[in-house]
Amino acid sequence: MFLTRLELKRRGWLFAFMWMFSSVVLFTGKNDSLSVFIIVLGFIYPILTIYKYWNFANSNENKIIYNERQHEIFPDRIITNMGEISESTIAVQNFIKVLELKDLYLLYLSKGQTLFLPKRIFETTEDENWFRNNVFLKIKNR
Repeated sequence: MFLTRLELKRRGWLFAFMWMFSSVVLFTGKNDSLSVFIIVLGFIYPILTIYKYWNFANSNENKIIYNERQHEIFPDRIITNMGEISESTIAVQNFIKVLELKDLYLLYLSKGQTLFLPKRIFETTEDENWFRNNVFLKIKNR
């Protein structure tokens, strides 16, 4: 779901423009091949894009994404454990960008690789505030 929200946040204006332009072409009454192409592209492309993310999230090849993780957050590093599968340590200076959604923190290691931390993982508001001040804002303000 958060992949879809990110895509809508990034390209929502494009999808809205495509739907509006396709609707205008649809209701102008022209029946030439260009109008049909614009209508089909304008309505199908956003749906196919969202389907692409749904298919990615529900693929059997990506089941590891749903494994339970435990994070230990320090001012200079984040240690992530996935049970007996793996453990990784990421230095805070390796994150290139951060993004906050309504219920999620995203910490980008590269353009296509993120560490996502749902806000519900913080036991108290003090824990979340500590994270925001000592890690999140530190990366954001670089």
